[in-house]
Amino acid sequence: MERMGVLVLVLAAAAVAGCASAPPAPPTPSAVRPAIPPEFRAACGHPGAKVEVRTVPVTISHAACDLAGVAISYRNRGGATVPHGGGTSIGNSSGFELTVHPGSLDVTITVTGPAGNA
Repeated sequence: MERMGVLVLVLAAAAVAGCASAPPAPPTPSAVRPAIPPEFRAACGHPGAKVEVRTVPVTISHAACDLAGVAISYRNRGGATVPHGGGTSIGNSSGFELTVHPGSLDVTITVTGPAGNA
């Protein structure tokens, strides 16, 4: 009988220990997909939308945000509309450059040189 009491006590302790551990936390959104800067979020999947980039350089993952047909600009540097398809770079004399990477279709925006004839 005494063995039965010890066994019940051991089983109860194991059950309490199992309940005390917290379940694993779900993955954070950034672990699931790359973070999209706030100014791009409303434009994802909306050709004809306009975005003014706040920080460069920036690369937007096509898997997380389709920017095809979206007009992107950077203050005082002009801009361009993201073409459909990859392997395209568009630049202007103000130093604005938009690149659609072949294969991934990720979009990178950079600005080089001083404003004006860069």
